[in-house]
Amino acid sequence: MKKNKLIVILNWSLLFALPITLLTVNVETNKTSAKISPKELSTSIMFKTEKSNAIVATNIDEVDNKIEEQEEVKKEVKKVEVTKETQKEEIKEEIKEEQKEVVSQPVYEEKSDVLKSYTGKMSFYNANCTGCSGITSTGIDVSDGRLYYYDNNYGNVRIIAAGPEIKKWSIVRLKNTSLGSNTLAIVLDRGGAIGEGRTFLIDMLTNNQEGKGGVEKGVVVEVLRDGK
Repeated sequence: MKKNKLIVILNWSLLFALPITLLTVNVETNKTSAKISPKELSTSIMFKTEKSNAIVATNIDEVDNKIEEQEEVKKEVKKVEVTKETQKEEIKEEIKEEQKEVVSQPVYEEKSDVLKSYTGKMSFYNANCTGCSGITSTGIDVSDGRLYYYDNNYGNVRIIAAGPEIKKWSIVRLKNTSLGSNTLAIVLDRGGAIGEGRTFLIDMLTNNQEGKGGVEKGVVVEVLRDGK
């Protein structure tokens, strides 16, 4: 019976002790919270705010630096462009000056390779013509039908007869002929009706296929080599 009363008393004690314990814990908690003063809380907030402002300021400075760098690059590019334009203008001026110098200098024509020039008619003959022996007046046998003579300086050239105004063995260039505008020939023969002021200016050794008309007018004879 005494044990049961003791148990009851303990239970009631615990029942009243629990609220007191909870109240004590709550009070202690409030005390701890109360230890952080409004001033400290304000300081903490200000510190965080200043830190955030510092970070923002740093970012702004970085952006400003990048903008300044870009501006410097643009300035350098403009300097290069201006330099290029200046160089172009200088080059243009130099070219103009050079052109002026070239124009102001006297122009000298190159010496022509033509020693003499004649214009007249050209006739044709062959090795078997009337009064022909097949041997030219320079001793060249053309009875075999040859039309060309090999010259050491001019190569293969046509054989022609000319008047005494053009020396034997002279090299001439014939223009305005049916054979071409720049036919090279060599004077290896003479003729009674051949020469300046005569019926024909020159006579070209030919075959039956060439010189169908017999005469060509307005032929230009340019002397390139006077004799041997």
